[in-house]
Amino acid sequence: MLVDKLLVNIFLVFVPLLVYSALSDHRHMKHAPLLMGGVLGVSSVLCIVFSYIWYGLYWDLRYVPLILSVLYFGPKAGLLNITVMVLARMYIGPESVDVGLLSMIFCYLGPLLARKKFVQLKGMFFRVGINMLMSIWASMVMLSILFIHSWVNGSLDKDEIELIKIIIGFGVIQFLSVGASSFWMEFSLEREEMRRKIRQAERINTLGELAASMAHEVRNPLTVVKGFLQMVQPELEGKNRRYIALALAETDRAERIISDYLSLSRPQIGQTELMDLSGMVQQIVLLLNPMATKQGVRLYTELKNEIYVYTDRNQLLQALVHVTKNAIEAAEDGGRVYITLIIHEEKACLSIRDNGKGMSREHLDRLGTLFFSTKEVGTGLGTAVSFRIIEAMNGSIRYESEPGVGTEVIILLPLAQESLLAAEG
Repeated sequence: MLVDKLLVNIFLVFVPLLVYSALSDHRHMKHAPLLMGGVLGVSSVLCIVFSYIWYGLYWDLRYVPLILSVLYFGPKAGLLNITVMVLARMYIGPESVDVGLLSMIFCYLGPLLARKKFVQLKGMFFRVGINMLMSIWASMVMLSILFIHSWVNGSLDKDEIELIKIIIGFGVIQFLSVGASSFWMEFSLEREEMRRKIRQAERINTLGELAASMAHEVRNPLTVVKGFLQMVQPELEGKNRRYIALALAETDRAERIISDYLSLSRPQIGQTELMDLSGMVQQIVLLLNPMATKQGVRLYTELKNEIYVYTDRNQLLQALVHVTKNAIEAAEDGGRVYITLIIHEEKACLSIRDNGKGMSREHLDRLGTLFFSTKEVGTGLGTAVSFRIIEAMNGSIRYESEPGVGTEVIILLPLAQESLLAAEG
């Protein structure tokens, strides 16, 4: 009978996960932790309803949805989950209600304390491991409360020793259930991230093709205008000569913008060379430090030496300068920008982090598209070009941000063999 009830509980645990997988593309679903907290709370309540009652205790998998709601959807979702559970448990019956309430509270606190570390982890297996550790925590809470309950009411008898054995076996089932459900959640999140990247790539490719066709059409008449201005300039004097110089400067600026549009379409990666990435970052810091000082922003660097990459120096310099300038502008007066360069999973990992106003999830989803910028006079072109340059170098660029906290840009580039040899020896 216990096995039958637990099988029903496993089904009830997976139903909300299936719903999340099916609706994860919907914007309202992705950004509604309270909604998922409520759905997982209902799942926990149904587990209690279909629990097996023995020895005055309810045997069910109510803590599996609780662990998932806290770790994946945040403290508020977990609090809603546990509130729904407590109300349902008090409504169902008074048997051992004090023991049940105490175990629920402690089983909520464990994932809550582990969530900060969980959010920072990127590997699927590490995140699943945290989930499974929380299931062990829940089993330990149940055992501890049972010991305290038995100590208060007298010594353990044979039935209670048998009960402990059942709890350990039940803990194994709970451990496997948490592992399976967290694997499902990780696959759902990975699939969602893959779909997001595909949509972004399609959007950038479409805009790039449009930008390239427009740029070619505009460049030809612009070249003619520039040529005539250069022919006329030597014959003029005074104000007219200065006006022509100003017109030529603006024409050059227009040509640079057109070149950026062409880079957006197909970044021209020229001759690659072996380059010390830490040296380039130091050059960028030296170049942009006056700008940062003028805005009251301080730059902090932590760079590992002997990190080499094969790349087009000018293209990579263009992308990194743009990203660093954005971080300085976002930090504003009195802000800080932290630049870190390390080796991560056999790749050069450059992190540029500011403590500015940050961005919402909607803004992050639109990064890399034309005509979107968080700056008042921005076009989004520089960020889009930076995305394309890094991707053309077989690298990746990822933005992480939180409103009111700041933004971190993480750039991964393939390491040259020389870096791996230096790291080993």
